[in-house]
Amino acid sequence: MIIDQLENAAIYAGLQDKLKAALNYLQSNPLIDWEPGRYEIDGSDMFLLLQQYETREAEDSFWEAHQNYIDVQYMLQGNENMGFAHVNRLKVKKAYDPTKDFVVLEGEGDTLTVHEGSFAIFYPQDAHMPCLSCGKPEMVKKAVIKVRYV
Repeated sequence: MIIDQLENAAIYAGLQDKLKAALNYLQSNPLIDWEPGRYEIDGSDMFLLLQQYETREAEDSFWEAHQNYIDVQYMLQGNENMGFAHVNRLKVKKAYDPTKDFVVLEGEGDTLTVHEGSFAIFYPQDAHMPCLSCGKPEMVKKAVIKVRYV
């Protein structure tokens, strides 16, 4: 897992060409003005999910992980807490669905605050619980770029 400000994206450019492309996309597009929805970047290898929602409490959320995609989650507006844990520390609650590249997990992990202008990158081994409030519900706008890993 990686968390940082978008202004520091160049530091991570050497990790993987597709991650570099995803971070460049975030830097070069005025996503705050775009409507929520799905936007193709590079077919099924890379696409954007633009989301707007109210954050919620952990008891109303769940742990998730993916096998085929890396999540690059960038906070456009607002702040949210995100849970994180290694998938081996959690138990499967709902079996992996290959059509959605999604497994629901349960257990304990840690949290961090992703502030407006910051991003977090979750690899397949990084279970995460996004959308959590920072003390009280708040409307946020977030860009999630899905980058094919496999």
